[in-house]
Amino acid sequence: MSSLRPLCLLGLALLSACGGGSGASYTVGGSVTGLNSSGLVLSTGDQTLAVASGAGSFTFGSAVSGSYAVTVKSQPVGQTCSVSNGSGSASANVTSVAVVCRNYMAYVGNAGGYTISQLSINNGTGLLTSQATVSTAAPVAGLVFSSDGRFAFASYSNAATVSAYAVSSTGALSLVGSVSAVADSRGLAISPDNSHVYVANYTDKTISQFDVNGSTGALSVNSTAKINVGSTPMAVTLTPDGSHAYAVNQGDNTVSQYSVGSGGSLTALSTATVSTSSTGTLPIALVASPDSGSLYVLLKGSARVLQYTIGSGGALSAKSPASVATGSTPLAIAVTPSGGCAYVANGGDGTVSQYIVTSGLLTPLATATIAAGTTPAGLAVSPDGAHLYVSNAGDATISQYSIGPACALTALGPVASGGTGPAAIAVR
Repeated sequence: MSSLRPLCLLGLALLSACGGGSGASYTVGGSVTGLNSSGLVLSTGDQTLAVASGAGSFTFGSAVSGSYAVTVKSQPVGQTCSVSNGSGSASANVTSVAVVCRNYMAYVGNAGGYTISQLSINNGTGLLTSQATVSTAAPVAGLVFSSDGRFAFASYSNAATVSAYAVSSTGALSLVGSVSAVADSRGLAISPDNSHVYVANYTDKTISQFDVNGSTGALSVNSTAKINVGSTPMAVTLTPDGSHAYAVNQGDNTVSQYSVGSGGSLTALSTATVSTSSTGTLPIALVASPDSGSLYVLLKGSARVLQYTIGSGGALSAKSPASVATGSTPLAIAVTPSGGCAYVANGGDGTVSQYIVTSGLLTPLATATIAAGTTPAGLAVSPDGAHLYVSNAGDATISQYSIGPACALTALGPVASGGTGPAAIAVR
């Protein structure tokens, strides 16, 4: 060993062969399971790596020195991939990173039966197939998933809890645990970095704030447990860049506006709320554009979508035109991942309104609506933007559509939701 010592002192280039040193560098890679589609891109530091469909392993092209953190930069078409053992400090070549991929699943909260239905999605056709149901504590009011598909979170009406679920490699849900919340919670949202969950509390004019354990998905109360909101909050959302949050308040026809702090806590802007009264009443749902530049607020009482520009400080200002029409009694709104299309579920007339989005403005298509089931109450766009799914509370079905290049929907037929009163729906 002592004969090697002089060689180790010759220069940094030999250090990795000599077993360490501040200049040592190592390869980073690992296994890939279940990848059957194109589009997966991994990253660590400033490196990116496209992983081919069917690959069983990966290794980044350049070695790293010190710490590494492998994440999914782009998900493959029709699939969700997650990373485990993805970070650490390299002291040898890293081969233990595990990337697990699965096809999309759809999840539906059935208010009538206290269950969440789990349905697999065909990667080619987009069609749903029922798998199983999971019992819940009460009617599901809100349902969101982490962006890597590892965890799900549910809020309930008529139960003072919020539940966290782990998602298996097949997409099956298993309960991690529940935390105390306010009875009759409504919509909930997750931060873009998957670190925080926010719940609109219908009865006490607050938003509850929770932290997410990145290893288990378990929830714990944020250092600021609650923040004030308007009267009868129905839903909350965050901008995709994680900078701002908004809530719709049905009781006083307002939209609350917040900045998001480094610890995840929300702080009201200097102008805490924006009134919808001059345009319409009963705001019930909202969604931010993928570029974080626009906010769309759905007015149940006036059958309109309000259109706002999000300023650099998060303050909302009305676009021109300030709103567009929907069908009767709109209940839910969604936009595609590209931001180019928007859809509204109209509970009163059993239709879905379809819009093309140009420069942040919604324009109804020539065929303004397409038929859904009875009382459509929720909708979700697949993460690849290829399909739309609508939960129909009145007839316990899910309407399935393909999304065309100009936003027009093509009906693929309904399937049973697997329970009664389906409303909240998510695809991941």
